Amino acid sequence: MRASDLPRAETRLVTPRALASYAEGLGWQKVPGVNGGIAAYTNPREGKRQLVVPADADLDDYADRAAEAVVRLAEFEKRPAREVLEHLLLPPADVLSFRVVSPETETGDVPLEVGGEVIEGARNGLLAVAHSVLDPQPFFGRMRREEAKRFLSKCRMSTGRGSFVLSVACPLDLPLHIPGMEAEPYARRVTGLFVDALAALASAPQVINPFALANPNHTPGVSANLCEALLRLRPEGNRSHVTVSAAWSRALLPKNRPANVSVRFDQEAFELIETIAPQLRTRPEPKAGWYIGFVEELRGAAVGDDPRPAGEVRLTLFIEGEPLRARANLNAEDYALAGEAHLANEAVHMRGELLRLPRLNHLQNIEHFYPLEFDEEPDA
Repeated sequence: MRASDLPRAETRLVTPRALASYAEGLGWQKVPGVNGGIAAYTNPREGKRQLVVPADADLDDYADRAAEAVVRLAEFEKRPAREVLEHLLLPPADVLSFRVVSPETETGDVPLEVGGEVIEGARNGLLAVAHSVLDPQPFFGRMRREEAKRFLSKCRMSTGRGSFVLSVACPLDLPLHIPGMEAEPYARRVTGLFVDALAALASAPQVINPFALANPNHTPGVSANLCEALLRLRPEGNRSHVTVSAAWSRALLPKNRPANVSVRFDQEAFELIETIAPQLRTRPEPKAGWYIGFVEELRGAAVGDDPRPAGEVRLTLFIEGEPLRARANLNAEDYALAGEAHLANEAVHMRGELLRLPRLNHLQNIEHFYPLEFDEEPDA
């Protein structure tokens, strides 16, 4: 985008301090001795190229010069200029964008009911994580903490085009001291934990034991409330997905994080979230014992330097004569035995802990996995 394409009515509203803070947050360094109503900046990544920031908002051509600075910053970040402009018009804030991609959002508008679900899902998800920052729990029966409600009341939303996009600005000017934590804005702790929890949930289908997410000590931001909020964002259609991205305030970039992050939820991730949510609410206890069944699907792959496949298999177990579908994760040795049994249509026998879940049961902590001949008796 060219500077001339940005609306001057909006670039005039960008303050010199906002431009300077944004640039400095990205590593631009002010060149000393420059005056005349401008400030010049250099960046080690840009060689000899400079960024010129107008220092006096009363200049007649301030809107033009501000537009040029916005475009220059956008080129540096490889980010849309319009997005950078919208960020600069906000107070120092982390901006979370919820993008729903589905056949019915291609025109950029959605049914009012769908839009309401996205807004409510974003609101409830942030409120849940705002409580997790204060006291991680698998489920919050009541989300009434004043600190969390105050944070939510200060957030501001906007919408964009190109699929359906909801942007939520979370201002960083809400201090909160929690013993044992660094003096970091409460809003940043919320947005940081929110993104970490989303990343854990989005990648859950690929990990060995996704149900470890139900342990707040393992992933403190994950709760039943957050899962249920995310399920409100789920679009229809097998190829539909949701992307949540975060653009941290340039006035206070977090350490050890990229300036922009993005998390994508495909339908498989939503299915697993739907399974995890009730577990977080009810905390079902796994039942240890010996189990017999058949291997129905092999879903593993080679991991690391080991060329042998390992990982998920789908089983049909027989509990008191009734078939029960379950998933399990096997090491390379057990996975090879599962493959042989599957090809030979033989039953398998194993000891493990069965976790009964609403959609697909989970057999974990598996030991003594081997094909079963029907004339042998299971070990006691």
